Amino acid sequence: MQLTGIVYWAIAILFVLNVSIVLLTVGVKAARTLRIGWYKRHLRRIEPAVENYIITGEDQPELEALRPWQKDVFVSRLMVERMALVRGSGQDHLKRLAEHLGLVDRYLKDLDSRRRWRRARAAETLGYFGGERSIRPLGKLLADPDETVRAVAARALARIGTEEAAEILAKTLNDPSELTRLRVAENLERIGPPSVGPLMGVLENARGAEEHRLLHGATQAAQVLGELRAQEARKALGRAALEGNSFDLRARATFALGKIGDPDDLDNLLAAAEDEEWPVRAQAASSLGMIGDVSTIPTLRKLTLDREWWVRMNASRALANMGPAGERALARLLESEDRFARDRAAATLEERGIIRRVVGDLTAPGERGESARAMIRAMVKAGAVQYLERLARTLPDEGARVALRQTMGEARES
Repeated sequence: MQLTGIVYWAIAILFVLNVSIVLLTVGVKAARTLRIGWYKRHLRRIEPAVENYIITGEDQPELEALRPWQKDVFVSRLMVERMALVRGSGQDHLKRLAEHLGLVDRYLKDLDSRRRWRRARAAETLGYFGGERSIRPLGKLLADPDETVRAVAARALARIGTEEAAEILAKTLNDPSELTRLRVAENLERIGPPSVGPLMGVLENARGAEEHRLLHGATQAAQVLGELRAQEARKALGRAALEGNSFDLRARATFALGKIGDPDDLDNLLAAAEDEEWPVRAQAASSLGMIGDVSTIPTLRKLTLDREWWVRMNASRALANMGPAGERALARLLESEDRFARDRAAATLEERGIIRRVVGDLTAPGERGESARAMIRAMVKAGAVQYLERLARTLPDEGARVALRQTMGEARES
């Protein structure tokens, strides 16, 4: 009997628990539905006034009568959504409205909050309509102990996008945190041309420096300047490519010169190709390929014999970028005594689609056909036949398949 009573009590407890869970679930869903409905009603009432202000710029009594928490919860959200959509006078009206309603002052105050989520939310909002007087307070958040807050502040400064904002961001490129430096560099790139001057300042400040933080900042600055194709930074980048106190800085500056793509920088790139550190030589090869001047083919051929794999690969790909002259240089490498150079040249010719195109020229008359046959014979003698054999089976053009098999047979017999 005692055991039966325990079972009954257990069943009763389980029943009560199940009913409680069901009621709690229904209650939570009902509360959520009511909250959403309440939120939407407020938005529908406030949204027309915000739209009218965007169009006319005239004061809206409905907005001024709102309580501070309503301005924060509803008006601020509507303004942020529209800032991403409107341009010109519409954005100016929204910024003026934020000042008029006291939202800018409210969020500037929240930047000092003890709660990180409040600091992050304030920084994000100020990025949309905080204007120039928010720049310095946002800049202070770049030293915030929380990584997320620093990232939000950097993005907010990028949205403001002035040269002053770029200058503050550029100074943070020397931050000890690599993640922070990467996020700051990304946002400097978003700002665009206004970032060029501050970035050049970071690059120049690192001249002769031994401190890791200055060199890290200069390295990121060189990368962003390359992404921005900043012609005015070529001189500073050239010095960094040749005189930088870290190989990483020299390598990034060298690659940035290639991104900019000015043939007047060839002398600096050719000098970088002689650097004692292989990452610099590898980036010099890539940059020479981006500029594409055929006068640099001898240097690239030399780099294809480099002891480091990355240098050989970049040099081979650079030759492939230089049209017929570069392709002929790669074909000659197939006859090199260096096995690694032969293999890399063959791989580049295959991956860039050059071999497939050349096979189509095997039946062409004159020099074009003879040049194609010479390249296929060199591939066979170099032992790079696997791709050729696959083409000989799968090419849709029967004439090209026959010509390829015939040329491969002749090469094996010679």
